Amino acid sequence: MHEYSVVAEILNSLEPQLVEHPGRVTAIYLKKGELRILSDHALYNAFEVLIKDTRFEASRLVVETIPASIRCLACGHEGAPETVADDAYHFAVPVLTCPKCDAEVEMVAGRELYVDRVSIETEADDTPSSGATDA
Repeated sequence: MHEYSVVAEILNSLEPQLVEHPGRVTAIYLKKGELRILSDHALYNAFEVLIKDTRFEASRLVVETIPASIRCLACGHEGAPETVADDAYHFAVPVLTCPKCDAEVEMVAGRELYVDRVSIETEADDTPSSGATDA
């Protein structure tokens, strides 16, 4: 499962960015494109294993899925791609041609993977605060 290496890289990249922000990390908010082949379940499992004995222990991972979106290079159509569902695949496979004119399309959204923000509870006032950070 490459989800473990993805989560490990996210945590490793966040650690130095959060040095200036004391307090307890309560949540990490991750945005994941619909076409990013990562299991949410495996991401959560990896997160639970990898946060032990770190600053992130007792925090939670929140994954928000970004829907896939395409733009036709010929006719300008924008929207969700059509998909082919087949039991042989474990997910719906997007058709990356325009549903209107069958021309080539470009991906507008759906392949992202980034930390949107991190919530930190400060000891001074015991209220959560959020800071945006990219990983």
